[in-house]
Amino acid sequence: MITFEQDPYQTPRTSPVTETEEAPEIGLTQTGALMETIIEEAEAKAEEEAAPEATEETDVEGRALNAFCKEHMAYFHKGNLRSGMSLEYDGTIVILGDVNPGAQVKATGNILVLGALKGIAHAGCLGEPEAYVFALNMNPIQLRIGELITRFPDGERSKSLKNPEYAYVEDGIVYVSAFE
Repeated sequence: MITFEQDPYQTPRTSPVTETEEAPEIGLTQTGALMETIIEEAEAKAEEEAAPEATEETDVEGRALNAFCKEHMAYFHKGNLRSGMSLEYDGTIVILGDVNPGAQVKATGNILVLGALKGIAHAGCLGEPEAYVFALNMNPIQLRIGELITRFPDGERSKSLKNPEYAYVEDGIVYVSAFE
């Protein structure tokens, strides 16, 4: 809490300050905190400012750990995604079910559908061209990988009903191949 205190040795002024006189200084004091606490906080802040290299190394380690976790961890969704439903995740998504027309799946990593993909899928949504989409039956309305968007022909079923398929980007083109 910050309070204004008047100097006890100065007499209060009843007349306004004239142009030739200077206004008295008002001191700002903080009450409620011990002097040792204020000094310790100031010293800690000075130490943080003096050693920026140590915090940069910690930031690098933290970013590396986040990247490792994002690459090796996935969100599992059990059930079908119906029309109007949307599923987004910062990493890889594994869906144990179907993605029906009108449903959307968006991931910064890969998308794996252990079922039919008939809705919209966007893998690598932060511009990651190495991402891929895998489905047991691939027939999406729209398929996005990184910045590339492709659309499957209307009414055409997947080439292979027996083999699963995966979509990936190579040389700026989206390819769909059978997974054998």
